[in-house]
Amino acid sequence: MKFWITGSQGLLGQTLKSLAYLSTNRAEANIADLSCLRAIVKKHPGITHIVNCAAQSLVDAAEIHREEAFLANAVGPANLASIATEIQARFIHISTDYVFAGDGKIPLKETDPTEPCNYYGYTKLEGERKVQTIMPSACILRTSWIFGMGGKNFVAKLLRLFQEKETIELTNDQWGRPTYAPDLANVIWQLRNTSGLYQFANQLPVTKYEFGLAMKEEALSLGIPLKVKNILPVSSSQFPSLVKRPIYSVFDTTKIEQELNITIRCWKDALREFLCNVSNNALSTPCS
Repeated sequence: MKFWITGSQGLLGQTLKSLAYLSTNRAEANIADLSCLRAIVKKHPGITHIVNCAAQSLVDAAEIHREEAFLANAVGPANLASIATEIQARFIHISTDYVFAGDGKIPLKETDPTEPCNYYGYTKLEGERKVQTIMPSACILRTSWIFGMGGKNFVAKLLRLFQEKETIELTNDQWGRPTYAPDLANVIWQLRNTSGLYQFANQLPVTKYEFGLAMKEEALSLGIPLKVKNILPVSSSQFPSLVKRPIYSVFDTTKIEQELNITIRCWKDALREFLCNVSNNALSTPCS
């Protein structure tokens, strides 16, 4: 098998690099340019799987730079689906919880109505739809709140803040399920020859505030030096933004658990593994 991983500079792309026969970043492969993609597969014959980790994932920026976001999140996946069809490769496309409105209180299934509350979510949903139309045999995998070693992510940023500030404010009115990048990578491998729409995240819903409390306790138990003394719960309204975000985007992951016959571990166990890696690598600032 020969895997082509797009979006190699991102957190998930970096995590999947060990799997890759070919990994490309935005400069090396403009997924919005079909001719560019055709040139790449001609240069690298025999690709059997394409995993699309490339995206414009900066939610506020997507609202402002709409054309760029649409090209990356909708046109790009469509082009990759076309390429996969042309070379008869399997295609796995990574999507997001932002395709939902996030205004309910019940875990969201793959079959639940989609209604993005911002332009980023709209572009990601359009990407899903285009992929499904062009390549019905594709696998679309939605995920949420990704964290891990390398790349920019909210957990690495939070750890840095814990090491720089005595008081941190975290939202306590938005719920989701964090996803540990290595766990997601393992599931991608298991889905390599599967078609359909799936959702994956580590078990149990949590707010950023609750996550922060657990993270502080675990980091201190591992001897990771922290400056933070107080973690305060605040409303999301305390962090003004141009963009509305889902309040409740908790996945129901029953489908993927049953079809792959897996038990998804809790985010607390994944967080412990992440912090153990930070401690073992003696990284005082795991992200820039």
